[in-house]
Amino acid sequence: MEKIFQTIWEMSLFAVPVILILAICSNLLGKRYGARWRYLVWLVVAIRLCVPIQLSLPGRMEIMQVQVPSVQSSTREVLAQRTPDYFVQRDTAEPTEPATPIAPAEQTQGESAEKRDAFDFLLAYPYVLWLGGVLGFLAWQGWKYYDFRRMLKRNRRKIMDASVLDTYYTLCRETGMEKRPAIYFCEALPSPLCVGLFRTAVYLNSEEREPAEMRLILKHELTHCKRKDLWFKGLLLWARALHFFNPFVHWMAHLAEKDMELSCDLVVMADCGMAEREAYSMAILRTVREAKSKNMQMSTAFSGGKEELKMRFENIFDMTQKKRGIALFLAAALVVCGGTAFVGCAESETTEKTLSGTVYGDYTEETVHELYGAKLQYIGDHIGVGKILGLLPLPEGVTNDSEGIELYTDKEPYGVRRHLQWQSNAETAYTVDGESYTDDRWMQIQGMIFLALVENAGDYNLSLHHADAADGQVVTSFTFNREQAKKYFGEQDLRDFASDEGTFRNFVLTINRYFYEGVSTPEQILALSKLDAAAAQERMQQMASGDFLEKTKEGAEQSLSYQMILADSLASEIAAQKLTSSNPADYLKCTQYDELVKLGEPALRAFLSEFAEGSIRDDLEGYIKTSACQDILGEHRDKDVLPTPTEWYRNYTATDSTYCAFFTYGDTDTTLYTEDLAKKYSMGGSDQYSVVAAGKDERLRAVYTALSDRFNNYSKAGYTTTIYAPLIEGMKENGNKMQVFAVIFDSSYTMSRTKEGYALFERGGSVVPSRLDFEKRNGKWILTDWTQAEDGSYYADSIKKMCDGDNALAKKMISYDSDACQMLLWQNMIYYMKANYGGMELPIYFDSYMDEENIKKISKFIDITPTYGE
Repeated sequence: MEKIFQTIWEMSLFAVPVILILAICSNLLGKRYGARWRYLVWLVVAIRLCVPIQLSLPGRMEIMQVQVPSVQSSTREVLAQRTPDYFVQRDTAEPTEPATPIAPAEQTQGESAEKRDAFDFLLAYPYVLWLGGVLGFLAWQGWKYYDFRRMLKRNRRKIMDASVLDTYYTLCRETGMEKRPAIYFCEALPSPLCVGLFRTAVYLNSEEREPAEMRLILKHELTHCKRKDLWFKGLLLWARALHFFNPFVHWMAHLAEKDMELSCDLVVMADCGMAEREAYSMAILRTVREAKSKNMQMSTAFSGGKEELKMRFENIFDMTQKKRGIALFLAAALVVCGGTAFVGCAESETTEKTLSGTVYGDYTEETVHELYGAKLQYIGDHIGVGKILGLLPLPEGVTNDSEGIELYTDKEPYGVRRHLQWQSNAETAYTVDGESYTDDRWMQIQGMIFLALVENAGDYNLSLHHADAADGQVVTSFTFNREQAKKYFGEQDLRDFASDEGTFRNFVLTINRYFYEGVSTPEQILALSKLDAAAAQERMQQMASGDFLEKTKEGAEQSLSYQMILADSLASEIAAQKLTSSNPADYLKCTQYDELVKLGEPALRAFLSEFAEGSIRDDLEGYIKTSACQDILGEHRDKDVLPTPTEWYRNYTATDSTYCAFFTYGDTDTTLYTEDLAKKYSMGGSDQYSVVAAGKDERLRAVYTALSDRFNNYSKAGYTTTIYAPLIEGMKENGNKMQVFAVIFDSSYTMSRTKEGYALFERGGSVVPSRLDFEKRNGKWILTDWTQAEDGSYYADSIKKMCDGDNALAKKMISYDSDACQMLLWQNMIYYMKANYGGMELPIYFDSYMDEENIKKISKFIDITPTYGE
């Protein structure tokens, strides 16, 4: 610990001039280079300050050592000088005197000595004081963050505004968010923000904004999420904790967060005109006027102070071309690392060499990152295809041929042919028993990567031209397709390996290991090429990095949601075609529509979910989705005259929907929802107010009976059912009168046929804080009045009124636990499905931002799929 403190102390001292230099440079060069390079430099500084290790150098330069004042030896001398003589052993024959009582003055001197001893201890062990400061700083910041998150959880609610959600989903697709952050409304916040390192969520403080302004605000917060800026803030917080005693580090964190916002603004405003920049600036200004910004750790707030706003507006309206500042960034990074290169806990005797910068061979970390970033949906994007091919490494002796590439997009399988110049050498050919073979291992790797990255590609072809042969002469051809990939991966789809960058990286590592690890002689290469499918799959499994193959198999099973989202995206792209025709049938004559129909069941379920919610209208996109449903189901339809979506779905539900059992509760249902269900299918904390618990509590049973009477009157006979759950916040019983205060959560479903069978589709739901008044008659609680919270600005006031002066209860009702409410509803859904449908595995499709952990808990008992509906 002492050595760590020594390093921190040295680094902190060296950081002061480095921070000053960077701050001055950023001021002088800011307008010329923009904010991104400064953002990256501060990231380097923060990382360096958080890693108290010595950078590797040929030898340690003692002249650069900064010594923490050595206080231990001098402290011992002082202690020796202060040691009272009665601690000194004397040889004496004289009898000892009786102890004399200590006078008050002597007591004070003793207490002062104790304080001096404590001070001397801290001088001797200064790292104890430093460690206490670090822990105290982290505890203080941790408490602030915990209190802030607790406030968010109490006051948040799910956003119900369809236009806001539509804008949010569209932006998620446009920004390439693979995993959408949850989105909530929280009126208590001063401004919109995103919060959370592992479960990032976007919070809005107002839904009453103009659509253009709402889009810009959401894009700003999603940019923070995409760039992982919350992790950057966490890094800055850790640097501040380690160097809590250094005000320059706290100043650096402030500068870094300011540049983070400026660089975020630049990303949001990329390719925007003056009108959008004005709207964006007004959105920021209005947000600041609504409330004063709070210091919220581990969050990104859409606001700022006066000086920061001035700088942000100048940054937003500055449309001059900025230099990228790569050379400047490298120079600054060198200053940061060089300025602390000689700081360390101890001289390193050996330098450990790592291969962290290399995946395998020529597939470096950077190459794999760029390949993943070039992922495509369609083979017809010739620029995108060219970028992927340009990134694929070629062995020595192989170069690009003047014939370039050819794309096959007229009919399936869609594919590409790449023309290359080829020379025979140790990397491209080998000989066994006098017979020559082309070493196609690198070709197979390229084929696998290409088919993983291009969604609708089926073939990868190479034509190898001999460098010394006549123009156009092809030495050999190579083809790799998805059928051949089954030799190595069975039924696993190559596209699953590009689901996220980490999986793709492991995929590239694994296939390189498969073809090259332990394979060096010509005989071994030939033997590898002759492996049958079973042996090839076994070797691939052995070469897999970690358990990524198992993870991707699991991911493939969970990819239904992605395919449903893709279906909606394809329908939007088809509708966005710029055709002069007004006939919707003409929009179906494109490759995107073929891809949409090929999705099959996922597309059908996605669109049936939207139909059930009532979000598909009689517009062009609605016609496209209706036609896709008909083609997937194999229905006959007129190729030129399409039915309206409303007409088609009305007929579909009349013939293809089926009876749903009502979710009811009454005297006869006590035998339906029994304790046996709870023993088998309980999720734990969600059972206190469940439909099963109603069997043991007559008051809760009365609440469920009242809910059954109300919701089942709303249900469409035979075709829909409503699941409901009362999260009870309080009960007041007085004689034969009783008041129940509860947040009522409900969701309606319809059961419709798909190609694979019937499934439940969510139609919609609500969350309403309510008060139910009961009167006991003939030994039973009978509902006499039902009071609900009002919408909008009257929400809180109406709850306070219904609680009749009980402020503590009103506060609980206003800031109810939405997660607990939702899980209670799903607990009732589990009991409903198990009680009414037994062992039937009926899929349930619902619109949700629910946490993955909660989805996993529910999925243990029933088959659910979140659709993230538009």
